[in-house]
Amino acid sequence: MQKSSPRSWVRKHFDTCFIVLQVWLDGLAILASVFLGFWLLKAIDADLVGAQGAWSKMVVWVTGVTLTCFWVFGMYRWRKSILNVEEYRAAFKAIATSFLISSSSIYFLRTAQSDQLRQNVQDSPLLKFLLVDVIQPLHDVIALGEDPEGKSRILFVVVFVVMFAVTCLQRGIMFAVSSALHARGFGNTNVALYGTGPLALRVQQKLRLFPTLGYHFVGFLDDDEDLHGRSLRGHPVLGGRDQLDRLVREHEIRKVIVADPGLEEDDLLELVGILDTLGIEYQVVPRLYHFFSQRFTVDNLDSIPLITVGDRSRPVYHAVKRGIDIVVSAGLLILLSPLMALIALLIKRSSPGPVLFSQVRVGQRGRTFRIFKFRTMYVDMCGDEETPQASSDPRITRIGRFLRKTSLDELPQLINVLRGDMSLVGPRPEMPFIVDTYSPVDRLRLDAKPGITGLWQVSEARKAPIHENVDYDLYYIENQSVFLDTVILLMTAFSIFRLRTTH
Repeated sequence: MQKSSPRSWVRKHFDTCFIVLQVWLDGLAILASVFLGFWLLKAIDADLVGAQGAWSKMVVWVTGVTLTCFWVFGMYRWRKSILNVEEYRAAFKAIATSFLISSSSIYFLRTAQSDQLRQNVQDSPLLKFLLVDVIQPLHDVIALGEDPEGKSRILFVVVFVVMFAVTCLQRGIMFAVSSALHARGFGNTNVALYGTGPLALRVQQKLRLFPTLGYHFVGFLDDDEDLHGRSLRGHPVLGGRDQLDRLVREHEIRKVIVADPGLEEDDLLELVGILDTLGIEYQVVPRLYHFFSQRFTVDNLDSIPLITVGDRSRPVYHAVKRGIDIVVSAGLLILLSPLMALIALLIKRSSPGPVLFSQVRVGQRGRTFRIFKFRTMYVDMCGDEETPQASSDPRITRIGRFLRKTSLDELPQLINVLRGDMSLVGPRPEMPFIVDTYSPVDRLRLDAKPGITGLWQVSEARKAPIHENVDYDLYYIENQSVFLDTVILLMTAFSIFRLRTTH
């Protein structure tokens, strides 16, 4: 029997190896956060850090509790995430929970060590056992020592804030590393699509756009024998359910995504039964998959499940978001006014015409407004046409190419944000003639206020037209939160600093 090489073994067990490595890196990140927080606070005021010896004992407890919280909140499940947003959200929840557990345990242990309690336990063997044999050793490990002025409490808060920042940075780097390794073929899962219709082609497009998620698409499956051997978008139709046993062995298929909305319930149950027998992982794209992107709960009428769409108003969030929009847009307009004045001067000198370009766009609930941008095209070539996708487009001026490449042409939209036409984060507004062609699903984009940036803009799918990637906007609309907005803004800033090559 031929032995596998270390390289092939790593490829086969990539997921397990990567998760084990992630646990170690998380532990190191937590340790680094404790000492970084201690160093930062000491640099500000050495009197604030409290007893260093007591904190060295706390490290073991904080690390153990935090890693446990990471596991509880699913951060060690191998989950496929396009932008890693869900992992950052899980990190926030896990670290917040760890903070509450750690701080509560310290309060409890200090209370348990009080003189009054020590006097009371003398009459109770059980309490004496708990205090002497259980609580005392734990207290020796995690107690902060005598700290009447609460200095250690300040350090405790700082450490967990630093911990969240370090964890997000470390997880972001590891996400980029895993994506690069997947792109080179490490740890990829061979996937086949059952179905050849529009929904299956849409799923295949997602797999093509995001090869870094770890999926290697091998082909389509369909029971129509006339399609067998044909090619769809450069990939073969391998066969149908009757050939699954052979196809799984030949193509080493490990997962099947069922994307055939016309499949009858009995046929679907038969198909998944075959996949279960073969030990193949499977997922089913629901017939009304855009409906399932909304917040919903599942109730039961006897044995019949009933889906109820949740409340989407969220007035508190929208009020907070509007307040952030006003403060940030006003602040940026003041802060960036010298830069905007310089850009205006360069535009004036580069070609005749106005500095600003305005155009009618469709906003929330179908209301129209005029969007403002720095003019990047020649005046006689501006109009309600498709946006240029290439920097070599003859309509774009010389300074316009630079403004588009750096996204500086979007700065005047801060005026739209301040006026309330737009938000900092949201779906991009389209022109009326494009909105007129929207399907009922596409029109769901209009449920939210349009934004300067959004989920689609920070994804790889930004290379394709907006209306072809409505899924990102629907995901954002149904999962809006201050946390998600912050992540998108940070990723947008990172993209700008990288001087991305596509608009």
